[in-house]
Amino acid sequence: MLRINVLILCPHPSEKGGVADYYSLLKKYFRSDRIEIDFFYTGSKSGNTLSNNRMIKTFKDLFLLAGLVRNYDLVVINPSLDAKAVIRDGIYHILVKRIMQKKTLVFFHGWDLEFEQKIDRYFKRVFKTIFNFDRSLVLARLFKDKLISWGFHPEKIDIETTVYEHYDLTLECDVNKIVFLSRFVREKGCMVAIQIVEILSKQFPEIKLFMAGDGPMASELKEYVRSSGLVKYVEFTGWLEGIEKHRLLKLCGIMLYPTAFGEGLPICLLEGMGTGLAIVTRPVAGIPDIFEEGENGFLIESLNLDDYVEKIRFLLNNKKVWQEISNNNRKKAIERFEIRSVAKRLDRLYYEVAHS
Repeated sequence: MLRINVLILCPHPSEKGGVADYYSLLKKYFRSDRIEIDFFYTGSKSGNTLSNNRMIKTFKDLFLLAGLVRNYDLVVINPSLDAKAVIRDGIYHILVKRIMQKKTLVFFHGWDLEFEQKIDRYFKRVFKTIFNFDRSLVLARLFKDKLISWGFHPEKIDIETTVYEHYDLTLECDVNKIVFLSRFVREKGCMVAIQIVEILSKQFPEIKLFMAGDGPMASELKEYVRSSGLVKYVEFTGWLEGIEKHRLLKLCGIMLYPTAFGEGLPICLLEGMGTGLAIVTRPVAGIPDIFEEGENGFLIESLNLDDYVEKIRFLLNNKKVWQEISNNNRKKAIERFEIRSVAKRLDRLYYEVAHS
């Protein structure tokens, strides 16, 4: 069997973020008898101030990449749809595809809707010329539809997911325990989550919200909890990773994520589903593509507190429904979103694109 060499351009594992985490897990679990994958780390690297100058680092990367890429059959590039990433990764793509004439797979992770509108108005042809990929991956059907409207062929665009790592834990989950897992920025709905539980606590004295994360709103959130007398009902865990994060998730029964952020497909939701949490969130970006209303939890269009209170109250009062949702989510996540399942799909995809 002809062996395929694949080079993946991505952030260094030391960088916090979804793309770095995605490929750290892929490196850990990718097993193939026909594909060899290597990584070329782009962007800044923690602790290296000289290389953190974007212009210097990009030119240095281009020089190194030009010497490396001839040894590979397929190059995977991982931009977000925002100005900085499109410019930097667009330069990489021109080098790899047009100059070195290698097969490329472009995986768009983040998606900035304001930048999308700028491309729509001014840069559609330029964007299509720069990213003339052999195949592309996106995290939402609406992102695929947008690329098609810019002139890309539908059969060259696939919808993929982000990933999570499953841990076999036997801890007992409790439907009264709710978790919010994300950075503490207003658009993610962190304050909204606390206010929802504030209302519910008047009817359900056993309720507890775990705020798992950190961010610029941390002080404001903690002060709100203190001044509102919610210390009994809201606990701040700090930033959690790995087994500690999954131990917390396994103790909870509901994930509350009232985001208004320009999401791709939030990893926290996959992690929540994988540990059997019922999900209460909003139909943003790629979330509706993986989510069945009532089967995986509830999608709520509005940011009205009462709409969320109503759905969570329903779950707290209907343990049988909650248990069915929990079972559905655990099964679906392991089959579709767990890193070992995704790695098998990527094995097939890389091989197919390299031979196309």
